Amino acid sequence: MLHGPNLAKKDLSHVNLATANLAGADLHEARLREATLTETNLEGADLTEADLTQANLAGACLRNATAAHANLADADLRDAELAGANLRGARLNGAKLREADRAIAELAGAEFAQRSADGSEAGDG
Repeated sequence: MLHGPNLAKKDLSHVNLATANLAGADLHEARLREATLTETNLEGADLTEADLTQANLAGACLRNATAAHANLADADLRDAELAGANLRGARLNGAKLREADRAIAELAGAEFAQRSADGSEAGDG
């Protein structure tokens, strides 16, 4: 089990964490609205119930991360690695998922209601 920084319930909205190593971080219930997390290592991180509305996670590694019941509405997840990630019950309305590696990602109960900005159905890949 990875152990990273404890950022649970912190307000990190609009923060630039691009390319940061947050593997194993505790980010449950963190507020990351419009945060820049491009190419960030979030492997094994706990993002349960985190607010990632409009966050940029393009190219991020979320392998084996838990983002159950997280709000990823309008988030950019293009080219993100989601293998083994738990997105159970996550809100993905309007999220951009083109080219995201969703292999083995747990998506049960996730919401995919709206089209993303590139015109694809959220969840199209």
